[in-house]
Amino acid sequence: MAASSVKERQSLARKGRLDPVLLRLGLNDESEPAEPRPNTASPPPPEDPVSSLEAAIQQLDPLEHEYTERPLLPGAAAVQQAAPQNIGEAVVYWLARYSQNPSEAARNIRELAARAPEQLTETALSLFQAGACGEGARFLASLLVSDRTVAKLCDPGASLEGSICAAKALMQYEPHFDARFAKSLLKNEQMTREVRQRGLAVLEKLGGGGRLIPILIQFMRDPDSHVRSKTALMFGQIMATRGIMDRLMADADARVRANFVEGLWNCPAGIDCRPLFRQALNDSNHRVAVNALVGLHRLGEIRDVVRHVSKMARRPEALFRAAVAWVMGETGDDRYSGVLRHMLRDPDPPVRLNALRSLRRISLASTAQAEQSHPDNATHESHPST
Repeated sequence: MAASSVKERQSLARKGRLDPVLLRLGLNDESEPAEPRPNTASPPPPEDPVSSLEAAIQQLDPLEHEYTERPLLPGAAAVQQAAPQNIGEAVVYWLARYSQNPSEAARNIRELAARAPEQLTETALSLFQAGACGEGARFLASLLVSDRTVAKLCDPGASLEGSICAAKALMQYEPHFDARFAKSLLKNEQMTREVRQRGLAVLEKLGGGGRLIPILIQFMRDPDSHVRSKTALMFGQIMATRGIMDRLMADADARVRANFVEGLWNCPAGIDCRPLFRQALNDSNHRVAVNALVGLHRLGEIRDVVRHVSKMARRPEALFRAAVAWVMGETGDDRYSGVLRHMLRDPDPPVRLNALRSLRRISLASTAQAEQSHPDNATHESHPST
């Protein structure tokens, strides 16, 4: 049986099927040589299994070392070294990694805030303005509830639109930021007049609603009439209690009364502001009276508006005539064009200037309305066929 097996192997070897194996087992000593295979190189003999195993085991060592020292998060071991030194760049760096490891990113941002609070606040506000805070926005907003943030937002040298945009973004994550912001404006006695006015301009756009009323009431006691007038504008927007409104309408400063009436232009739905507007029509100040006219026009009280416009256009005071000329332009109503053309001959230059501007506004409004009513004609006129 063994001899037969040997012969079979020798036969296979002669056919070139088991050459390497037979060579290693010493079965290539047959007298009958293997058939030659012209132009075909014999494959190299395999490596020693024992030495190959040892080499493979040795190769496991560095791999094992690599896996034992590799952290759970790829590259986390080198994070500290890779973080930028610049404070602004470092804040952006850690915010980008917040979703991977919130606790570590938050810890590092807190350290940056402790090390350079001014720079962190400035960077964070810029990121909120650009909407680039990512998943760490809520955490970053919690670090900005401070007087330092208020000072940045109230900086008269900064862009008002940018400050409003950043403040509104903060409100999404800190819903009571407006109240804290208002309290800071009220309590900080070192604020200059310019800074406080800028702060009120930002606060006005935050739309805090009724919860700001107790704070705004305190602003009404401010000796600065500019502060009181801006506060009155906010009161008009949120519609305070009747007692407060009566107080605002009776304020000795005409700017306060005028701003309050202007604030009523956007009074909440379900609240009838017509009585207040009609009361304001009899005010001795031209700004208060014309703001009431605009409010009534927006509410659709066209008959009342036309009647009072006619009266004011005949008043002897040039301030009233100039103001009512402005109102006619605000309405965009072509029915006032005849009166405005007559006012172009008014002896007072501001009246003539406002009349000319209002005629232009009405003309633009009429053109726009005609284009909306006949879009095909407007397109044909704008792009004539050749």
